Amino acid sequence: MGGFVRQGKRLLIVAMALCVYAGGAFAQNGLRDRERSFSASQEIAADLRKAHFHHGPFYLLSTFQLSDIGYDSSFYVPTADRQSGFRFGVQAPTRLYIVPSKKTIYSIDVRPEWSFFKRGGKRDVFGYHARADAQYLLNHLYVDVYAENADQLRADVAEIAHLLSERATNYGLSGELKYSSRTSATFNAAALKTSYPLDKIQPDLIPVDLLDRTGHNYRIAINHKTFPLTSTFVTGEFSDYSFSRASYKDGRRSFIGAGFIHDTGRTVTRMEAGAGTLDFVDPTQHNFQGALGNITSNKKFGKSTTGSIAASRDLDFSIFTANNYFIADRLSTRLAWDATRRLTLTAQYAIGRDLYDVPVLGPNGFLKRRDVFSFPSIGFTYGFARLRGGLDIGYVNRTSNFNINEDKGIRILFRLSFTP
Repeated sequence: MGGFVRQGKRLLIVAMALCVYAGGAFAQNGLRDRERSFSASQEIAADLRKAHFHHGPFYLLSTFQLSDIGYDSSFYVPTADRQSGFRFGVQAPTRLYIVPSKKTIYSIDVRPEWSFFKRGGKRDVFGYHARADAQYLLNHLYVDVYAENADQLRADVAEIAHLLSERATNYGLSGELKYSSRTSATFNAAALKTSYPLDKIQPDLIPVDLLDRTGHNYRIAINHKTFPLTSTFVTGEFSDYSFSRASYKDGRRSFIGAGFIHDTGRTVTRMEAGAGTLDFVDPTQHNFQGALGNITSNKKFGKSTTGSIAASRDLDFSIFTANNYFIADRLSTRLAWDATRRLTLTAQYAIGRDLYDVPVLGPNGFLKRRDVFSFPSIGFTYGFARLRGGLDIGYVNRTSNFNINEDKGIRILFRLSFTP
């Protein structure tokens, strides 16, 4: 998701029945049982062990990837903009670590991208995503000072449902303060800027530049290892946004919630839910107040099968008539089976719903817009020593009660990665 989902960061809710279902979850950076080290240090150590090049304090990780530009295994599916030809992207993510001491780590992560496709003729688009971090691991404090910049072509699968070009800048401070082996606080403060330059590839007749904005985001969470396998937390978040071409969208968002992380080793579950608000400076605009949250679950079934489920509710900024935002409901599941040491078979299902709170004149009178889209798929990946590839085949079905951006059809998605 773009915009509010990326900047707001995971402030969503799902039905409580999913909490019962989720006996496992995606691996989270939560507290482990009486684990005194920071979760960030564990992630850094895992990266350093995977380095393809190591000399003194320098560690290098790099891969070469070929993928369908509209596909992300976590949720994204191809959009209506893909019907006229092939859309492929080439990426070469590279991460360099500089470790002068055990408590000081510097890193640079660069991901150049080349997208090529056919739409009335061959077109090439170059982009990148870059991030620099200075991380410090002290006795009771972990601090990460970072700066991030991106200029990318991406697939929007929600309101716009087309390929678009996006520039995003993000810099700030995040970290963790450890009071004891059972209690800690995580925090983040960031300045954000997002724009959609009209001199690049953008959807026709859609004023995406209305979403150009700057903002700030602040979040803090207090974590406690309440039970042997379960950590609980409370969290608060505040954001402000200023739009350069649509000042009536200027506003503030807040969230107060609680959740838990349950980790049995084979099953990890994380849930967060609470009350969110979005208040616009312009008193004539429609504000939001309601429940937001998310739940993710990942479970290992035996030695060769894994399954996952993720569900969420959040907000995203809208350019639809009279609606400054829409509510995004998402649900996705995935099952993977290691048939052999090299071959993995997968089955996935993703479904989403976008809800708009302000009724406007539609095909059948005044309506609240409702968009629904789904993408069931099956596929495989096959790996060699340094080469891994595969494909997914699925069926896209997107409908709207406003007959906007509707799309149906079979999609075949390719993946290929090479590790030097």
